[in-house]
Amino acid sequence: MISVLQAQELIDQHSGPLSGEVVSLARTRGRVLRETVASAEDLPPFDLSAMDGYAIRSDDGADEFDVVAEIRAGQALDWQLEQGQAIRIFTGARLPGPGLKVVMQEHVEKSDPKIRLLKRTSASNVRLRGEDSKAGVVLLTPGITLDATAVALLASVGKTSVLVSKQPRILHLTTGDEIVSPEQTPKPGQIRNSNASLISALCREHGDDAVSHFHAGDNLPSLLKIFSDAKAETYDMVLISGGSGQGTYDFSAELFRHLGAAIHFREVNVRPGRPLIFGTTAQSQIVFGLPGNALSHFVCFHLFVRRVLDRLLTRPGSTATRGFLAESMSDTMNARETWWPAQASLKNGRLECRALPWKSSGDITRLPSANALIQVPASTSHLDAGTMVELLLTRNLIS
Repeated sequence: MISVLQAQELIDQHSGPLSGEVVSLARTRGRVLRETVASAEDLPPFDLSAMDGYAIRSDDGADEFDVVAEIRAGQALDWQLEQGQAIRIFTGARLPGPGLKVVMQEHVEKSDPKIRLLKRTSASNVRLRGEDSKAGVVLLTPGITLDATAVALLASVGKTSVLVSKQPRILHLTTGDEIVSPEQTPKPGQIRNSNASLISALCREHGDDAVSHFHAGDNLPSLLKIFSDAKAETYDMVLISGGSGQGTYDFSAELFRHLGAAIHFREVNVRPGRPLIFGTTAQSQIVFGLPGNALSHFVCFHLFVRRVLDRLLTRPGSTATRGFLAESMSDTMNARETWWPAQASLKNGRLECRALPWKSSGDITRLPSANALIQVPASTSHLDAGTMVELLLTRNLIS
């Protein structure tokens, strides 16, 4: 049985990035950028008015002006203003020449065709060419996940075709005679399938919507038929929920052999999640056999599966950070390293966490409140409040 660190090192050795693909701007949100993006032009591309008002010469000390023209956004008018002249201008409109400022319309009194200044300020109310960014400056770098703001920036520089990482295609197979769909009322001895929803949602949260789900009972011929019908060998990653132990009806290892996957480890010295299988095929397909209980799924996803997703997508990997226990932890003794669900938050600039109670590796009742996992070293029976611990964040911090 290997340690968590050894398991992660083996995963890194046997996983790597998928190729990239070029997609349209409309399809870039949530994708991982695979190219450097720089602007081909200054931003903004010309001096423009920051508000509705009147353009005058910056050196003009007059209080009264003749309004000689009007410029709306989208128009391009060149005009050499004389002393005592003004041009009506609107927000976003290109200034007609250099050396100008814009007087807010609220600071003038109109008496067509003249205006009189009611207030004079030092503000130019002009956005200068290139003040946001100069042509050639790098704006976005590979490895970032493109959110709405990044997509807007791409649009602003005319980047309509973008090289991004391909989304990994994931086949998720849940197993177990006792499992029924969430729509069904379980009969005695049955439970609803939460793992399918959990894995699908976790993959979406971490940038991958391309998950196909199937379910089969504890019957090897049925499992193999599903793999055959689904063309399991065509997926980038296969996740098998349940059956990763060595019991009579645990068939994950058989499914690995069906795919031609070499098994790199079968157990990890971790709680929850010990019976975890990891392997790869000659075609670099990733295969995980996940322990069947839902909390084990959650922990194994964040420690191991998410690590592979980051590598496939060429995204910076998630690393543990450090925080302080807000409350003591007792009854933590176990021969295995434990990753304990917790709630982490920033308090006066200090990262603090509180362990959440859990009864077994199938208990997910506290997970909606959790945003982190606390590492409890093996054979640790108690941790005092204020102890610095290793933390792996599973979602955003609570403020």
